Amino acid sequence: MTDTYALTGKTAIVTGGGKGLGKTLAQFLLEAGMNVAICGRTETAVMQTIEQFDALFPGNVIGQVCDVSKSADVASFVRKVKDTFGELHVLINNSGFGKETLIWETSEKAWDEVMDTNVKGTFLMCKEVVPHMINNKEGYIINIASQAALNGYANAGVYCASKFAMVGLGKALQEEVRPYGIHVHSLNPALIQSQKAETEKVDDGLIQNEDLGNMVVYLLSQPRRLKIDNIGLWGY
Repeated sequence: MTDTYALTGKTAIVTGGGKGLGKTLAQFLLEAGMNVAICGRTETAVMQTIEQFDALFPGNVIGQVCDVSKSADVASFVRKVKDTFGELHVLINNSGFGKETLIWETSEKAWDEVMDTNVKGTFLMCKEVVPHMINNKEGYIINIASQAALNGYANAGVYCASKFAMVGLGKALQEEVRPYGIHVHSLNPALIQSQKAETEKVDDGLIQNEDLGNMVVYLLSQPRRLKIDNIGLWGY
């Protein structure tokens, strides 16, 4: 695995790709020459993003409404990607959110909502995609985790728990898929100025979506012999 991974013509899935960080990641991958499939729970956001990108990259982008916490949705989405583009090469597990609440005041419903999206969603996407990557004996899975996967923060207990679990799942998966030439990476960014308005100024103390886009393309462009793990990113 000494060769550099060629991105042109390969296919990537980006969950939560209809807006914010996921949309930016999809754009960077399209600009790198990849086919990109995005999914999200908000139909308007997904369809608007597809329309925008299809005008710039005709034939290279598709999308579908998909709740990553539901296995039937995930299976339907991955099937559409396979039917449209053929093989699957890159999975970016970006869907996720948190709740600002003290642990002892967190409702069971809130706990389940965060864990189902952040952890179960990552599990279901990997479960559906990995067999295709194994058949190809190649692939990259990038989990968008957080500094909350490495540190505890007050009023973010369920979010921290979900991101710790996401990184742990990725580490275990890496050991299982190593013989098949599949890489699993975790990115652990600090605060991101993700969904700023067009008139909103860039906060130099916060990570920008473009910073993550550059990092994802960098990871995918490295020689396949190289394994980079748990990359931390902070605003300077």
